Amino acid sequence: MKKQTLISNELAVLMPSKFRLHRLFLASLALSWSFNASAESSVKADPQSDETLPSITVRGWADATTEGSGSYVSPVLTIGGKAAVPVMEIPNSVSVITRQRIEDQNIVRVEDALAQVTGVTVTPWDGATYQIRSRGYFLEPSYDGVPAFGGLNATQQYDVAMFDRIEVLRGPAGLFQGSGQPGGTVNFVRKRAPGETQGSLALTHGSWSNNRAEFDAGTPLNDDGSLRGRFVATLQDREFYYDDAKSRKNFVYGTLDYDLTSYTSFSFYVASQDDKTNPFMGLPAYTDGTLIDTSRSTTTMPSWARNETRNTTIGFEAAHHLDNGWQLKALVGHASRDWRLNDAFPTGGVDPATGLIGNYLRRGWDYESTRESFDVYGTGPFSLLGRQHAATVGFNYERLSEERLSGANSSIANVPFGRADLVPKNSIKPYVGGFGYETTQNGMYSQLRFSLTDPLTVVLGGRFSNYTYRSRNVSPSPSTSWDERSRERNIFTPYAGVVYRINQHLALYSSYADIFMPQTQQAVSGRNLDPREGRQIEVGIKGEFNDGKLQFGASVFRTRDVNRSFNDLDNPGFFLSAGEVEVKGAEVEISGSPTANLQLMAGYAYITSSFEVDRLREGERFSLFEPRHSLKLYGTYRFAGTPWRASAGMTANSAVIGTGEKGLREGTGYAVFNAQLGYDITQKTSLTIAVNNLTDRKYYERIGGLNTYNTYGEPRSVSLNLRTSF
Repeated sequence: MKKQTLISNELAVLMPSKFRLHRLFLASLALSWSFNASAESSVKADPQSDETLPSITVRGWADATTEGSGSYVSPVLTIGGKAAVPVMEIPNSVSVITRQRIEDQNIVRVEDALAQVTGVTVTPWDGATYQIRSRGYFLEPSYDGVPAFGGLNATQQYDVAMFDRIEVLRGPAGLFQGSGQPGGTVNFVRKRAPGETQGSLALTHGSWSNNRAEFDAGTPLNDDGSLRGRFVATLQDREFYYDDAKSRKNFVYGTLDYDLTSYTSFSFYVASQDDKTNPFMGLPAYTDGTLIDTSRSTTTMPSWARNETRNTTIGFEAAHHLDNGWQLKALVGHASRDWRLNDAFPTGGVDPATGLIGNYLRRGWDYESTRESFDVYGTGPFSLLGRQHAATVGFNYERLSEERLSGANSSIANVPFGRADLVPKNSIKPYVGGFGYETTQNGMYSQLRFSLTDPLTVVLGGRFSNYTYRSRNVSPSPSTSWDERSRERNIFTPYAGVVYRINQHLALYSSYADIFMPQTQQAVSGRNLDPREGRQIEVGIKGEFNDGKLQFGASVFRTRDVNRSFNDLDNPGFFLSAGEVEVKGAEVEISGSPTANLQLMAGYAYITSSFEVDRLREGERFSLFEPRHSLKLYGTYRFAGTPWRASAGMTANSAVIGTGEKGLREGTGYAVFNAQLGYDITQKTSLTIAVNNLTDRKYYERIGGLNTYNTYGEPRSVSLNLRTSF
């Protein structure tokens, strides 16, 4: 029988056995469906009563929209549950990039937004995509709360103009996510159509011919405003600080929102984005392992190399409010991605004596994927023992189908460093190989928020998940039937948290979170290894000041990644699931408005990691791409009585080794400063000049191998930004 997820020893005090937690989970399902009579009677006893209605509003239907708030924080977020939950009542480390922050800092890429989040590390990948990590692992994405397994890293993302806000929860998020990495989850919340006519236009011109236009308009479409529409479009053409590279991005997003009644609403949206970019994979190193001291404009990618991607998403949402304070919601989505790559890159280092790169590999492929998903859930209050509590119960599903057709690889020998123009273009066609992959997962989840006393809230949750991964060869490879590489059934993922309100401004919390990661390696018995499990204990304190406009959070955490595979030395070709990694750290963040004219964010993160059980690397550091220390600051001050505002920011990281070699090829710590000066021409039109990397610091943003991924950080750049609203 397949082993289900185990409760960690740290949780044993609260939940002494897996059987007990399973019973609590099943009880929560029953309780959430049997709440109806008590909740309805407490609400309907007096429709005008101030004693019942406010509690339902705060707990169930608080609005997390940040557009128009003018703030860098939101009092409630949806990432801690399906409904908006007060940040103070989420027993996890959470952050948000609001619409005001996006516009103040002129953020247009998801990667740039996430690079501003405490404890998140963004590493360049191929010039068009990035790897995004937190607490030792990749982050997983969701869109309006619907998970998209593996959809964030090394994948081109939609323009930030689509989103009202970006929410981040650090640490395992298996309760609503299902399977995935234990680093955390990012929830992208899209803009909705407004209740009154509004619009904006933004234009940017910057270094390296970086030109961008953004248009955003929404309006009611009928007399009573029950039908509303919104259209967002961006166009960006730019070059880069490295030679022979440019990019063109076209993005459109449209949504129709319709209120059938005051209880029932629908939303339909379409998003599409075309990206055409010359790829860049950083620089090689010398064959002796040392870095090459060269101009930041140097490239080893030929000008004909091309990375072309089209992403399209169609989504539908239906929501219905019940008289008893509950909401039922269904979200359905279909996303497709077409990706064509044709490039050439070094497969080895540069000979320091001759300056030659021994070999270039030319490659190419056509890739297509579709992702189908839905999420159906109910969330709302219920009464028990004279107190109001909240419950969420639901089911989600997704299927990711992928197919890649590859051209023939070919090599070019002895190319001088910096002379990629000597590498002739190859053709992707005719295809010589084809591969198909399919990942399917679904799960039933439930979360209960018990208000035991006025200051004490206990959050319990659990999920039963199913997961299947299979692959096959497709034409022009000899076609094969599906090979089921991994199959997991009824994997239980627990969650538990406690929040204690010390007073109106401060709260203590602790939580246990879990997530599972299926494995395809086989034991000597012929069965797949049990899934890896990421188990985290977190303890922290949160604060709200200045009427909730300023938020504070500090936490310590420990994550154990168990059941990791390593080679079975007694049975070559097979594996054992006995490996373990430990990640520990601390984070502090303060964000929001301490005074009327200042919005700021300051975040510090510390992380340490090690292989606890591993035959080859035991005791060595595990997370090599994340700095041990990172500090992020950003603030905007508006000078009272004047049209001027000023912004400043800093990102500072300690050294990382990446895939380098300690003492030979590794990055150094660095600090990068940014500044902006803005002027309001009118109440609705502003002009901003922004300078990034103010001191023109030369540093490595990533350290790679001998052949690639030794990537300089972007030099100083200047941009002029005009934004007007109507």
